[in-house]
Amino acid sequence: MRVLSRYVLKELALPFVGALTVLTFILIMNHLLKVFDMLLGRGVPLWAVAKLLFLMLPFTFALTVPMSTLVATLMAFGRLSADNETVAVQTSGISLGRLLFPALVAAGLLSAAMMYFNNVILPQVNHEYAALYADISRKKPAVHIRAGVFINDFPGYHILIRSEDEKTGLLHGVTVYEDAKGDEGPRTILAQRGRLESRPDEDMLTLHLYEGEMHQIDPTTPDRYLRLQFQTTSLNLAGLHLQLEQRQRSYKSDREMTTREIRQRIAGFREEINGLTGRITDMVDSRLSFTLGPLWPMTGTVHAEPAWGGPAELRMSMKLQNEVQTIEYKERDVSRYAVEIQKKFSVAVSCLVFVVIGAPIGVITRRGGLGTGFGMSLIFFVVYYVFLIGGEELADRRFISPAVAMWAANAIVGSVGLYLVGVVMLEWRPRLRLPAIDSKKAS
Repeated sequence: MRVLSRYVLKELALPFVGALTVLTFILIMNHLLKVFDMLLGRGVPLWAVAKLLFLMLPFTFALTVPMSTLVATLMAFGRLSADNETVAVQTSGISLGRLLFPALVAAGLLSAAMMYFNNVILPQVNHEYAALYADISRKKPAVHIRAGVFINDFPGYHILIRSEDEKTGLLHGVTVYEDAKGDEGPRTILAQRGRLESRPDEDMLTLHLYEGEMHQIDPTTPDRYLRLQFQTTSLNLAGLHLQLEQRQRSYKSDREMTTREIRQRIAGFREEINGLTGRITDMVDSRLSFTLGPLWPMTGTVHAEPAWGGPAELRMSMKLQNEVQTIEYKERDVSRYAVEIQKKFSVAVSCLVFVVIGAPIGVITRRGGLGTGFGMSLIFFVVYYVFLIGGEELADRRFISPAVAMWAANAIVGSVGLYLVGVVMLEWRPRLRLPAIDSKKAS
């Protein structure tokens, strides 16, 4: 039996690794194409591109590992059935369910590993990816000197250059329009020649100007015009964000949190909701006490509010409406975070579910080719994720509970799989019992 188990696992291993490689590559390339323009246009260093690609891998694994499990199961059991090895196993007196056992054990271990991965490793990687992506988004493209065109890449400055000597880097006919700063008004600088000096360590460029003059209207005396000649002067052009600055990112979205952190966030939302509910109770008690007088005993703590009636009552009514709306928003946040908790585990368990559905279908189709495996896996995966995404949307809007939303796909696909396992692999033949018909009554 051990030999048979090792044989089945060997049949599953190679298709699994192949499918995982192909699917991960496809998803990485698809995601990379979305950010390629940003990476190319901002002059991102090679190490940052490599790190971004590396950080993309884990969140693709959350999708590709379950799908690869389904592909491997369909291919392995399809090949065993196509080569009549399943018939040989049955002839020797061994149930096909015995072939399924090692696959279920492997899928169970893989599901447990994916639970840990989704809950501990993936949130941290997602956080690092979001931080690096934000750093790259803040980085500005490299400054390009273009003759005859206004250059607006420098904060507070607008520069026009007549021509540039490509060999020496010397600029000719430089005109600089400087925006107003504080109490000083705008000024115009004209120079015969200029030269840009890069200072990457300080994220700054220095523009050296030669043989020119400055023109400015005196802000204190508008009818006074200032004109200053110079032989050489320099302008420090800072705040360009030309270098990639890595910053610490404290904020975490729901996909960047572990289950423990999400539960803490939900507890915070619950406290806020309880506080809002208490304030609503106080306002309702205050209004009923104002209306009914001694007939209505106060149950809450009355806060100092304007007397009821007229504009004060209108303001209180608007405040009450705002509090109710805020509670609704907080409840949706609670549902959204609860969905993320359930998703971490339900997607991991899908590895086990896909083995249950894939093995009997592979035996039925009797085809173990790569195209068949990918084609049928795609169909099941589309159906599975339609249920998953649709359930997530319904749970976010609080139409159904997060647990039902995230586990419905597993329950439906798993139920169909268990039925097929019973019929195909355990040779269970369901019998339909029809009610007896009395021939005399029928006539």
